[in-house]
Amino acid sequence: MPSRSALEGTGIALGAVVEGVWCGALAAALTGSPWALLGAFAVVMVVAAAALTRWTGAAPDRERAGRVAAAVLVAAGAAALFGVGRAWTHDYLLWQVVRDVVVVSGVVLLGIRLGGDDLTPESAVRRAVRGFALLCAVLVCAEIAGCTPGWAAAAVVTVLVAGALLIAVMRYRSLTDLVAASDRLPSGPWLLAVTGAILCAVAVAALLGLLLDVDILRWLLSAAAAVLSTALDAIIYAVGWAGAGLARALGWVLGLFHVHAPHLDLKPPPASRVKVVVPPYRPAAPGSSATRLVVAVAGALVAVAASLAVVVLALRRLRRRSAADEAVEEEREALGSLREAVGAVAGRLGRRLRRFASLGRREARSPDELVRLRYAQLEQRLTAAGRPRPPGVTVRDYLAQCAVAMEVPPPVADVAGLYELARYSAHAVDGLQAKRFEELAQGIRPRAGGAG
Repeated sequence: MPSRSALEGTGIALGAVVEGVWCGALAAALTGSPWALLGAFAVVMVVAAAALTRWTGAAPDRERAGRVAAAVLVAAGAAALFGVGRAWTHDYLLWQVVRDVVVVSGVVLLGIRLGGDDLTPESAVRRAVRGFALLCAVLVCAEIAGCTPGWAAAAVVTVLVAGALLIAVMRYRSLTDLVAASDRLPSGPWLLAVTGAILCAVAVAALLGLLLDVDILRWLLSAAAAVLSTALDAIIYAVGWAGAGLARALGWVLGLFHVHAPHLDLKPPPASRVKVVVPPYRPAAPGSSATRLVVAVAGALVAVAASLAVVVLALRRLRRRSAADEAVEEEREALGSLREAVGAVAGRLGRRLRRFASLGRREARSPDELVRLRYAQLEQRLTAAGRPRPPGVTVRDYLAQCAVAMEVPPPVADVAGLYELARYSAHAVDGLQAKRFEELAQGIRPRAGGAG
């Protein structure tokens, strides 16, 4: 299981990607430089500033050293931009230096804010939404300015995936903080399923975008729009006719009392000429053919199928883990119909028949699981000796009832206490406690007899 520090590091890295994408997009749109390089540079600077903030906040006496390190980080980043951009070859050298310092300072400030954040699910949602909105604003402004960037799709996909994973990681951390370490779901399959679902959504969106270029689909959408427009016209006419009738009826009622209502001109105003603001359709890529479109659609379908396969694989791994945990869980009484009871008994009998030969040889993965496994075996021995556990009886009372009929009463209080600690408590059982429970459980040897 990943530790809390590992989850925080992953959240900081994903948050840095969200912030770095839109910062790199802004710098690339203003300077015309490669977006990937500027985005990677921004991500590195945000991660460094966030790590520096975490290090400074760990001890109060590091505040001054943290300020000095932040200034050094800004200077190093500005020097890197100055060298990579060959600022000395451009006019207005001072302006180039000031621009690099301002850009790096802004990125470092974003990293400082990220490092000082509590990284809660709510803050992760705000950060992801803000990063996506700022990226969209940069792309819209670039489109209005007449320079459509070719990396827009890659930037949008990157910020969507990083933002969704950031929310998922923070949600996983907040949920697992309330669960014992031995009872937590594995993070790998869960995050893999989330990633597959995100990529599937992106692939479906790309597929829909490709299908909009198909003429027959555009014709169907136009026909649907025409039907919708006709229906809206009919609704508007019905509402207007009913309103006019209501106005005439009100005027007739007022006339009975010799109250003359003012004359209302119920004729609709003349229709104005509609100005078409939607540009005519043009192919997305000049010279594209039907073969290219078919290949693109096939690629999108393959991406959708692959992402769904990843989700199914991850969910199957989680299901196998849940089934393994269910093998050592305590059987509980259930209330339901006779049909449900028969089905539950049949399923329980089938599971016990499949596990009969391997139950004694099962290897526990944790001390908690070892305690639960040994208790399941103890309850099976007591049941075989004619002392099954009655429904609704706790483990402590059940062991106390069994100990009454034994010549040498075992320490049932210790056995029940260790089992309750492993089964219900948020504190994990260590190896010594699990070994003691195993020895105590093995020492309980019931005599054959009736249900005592």
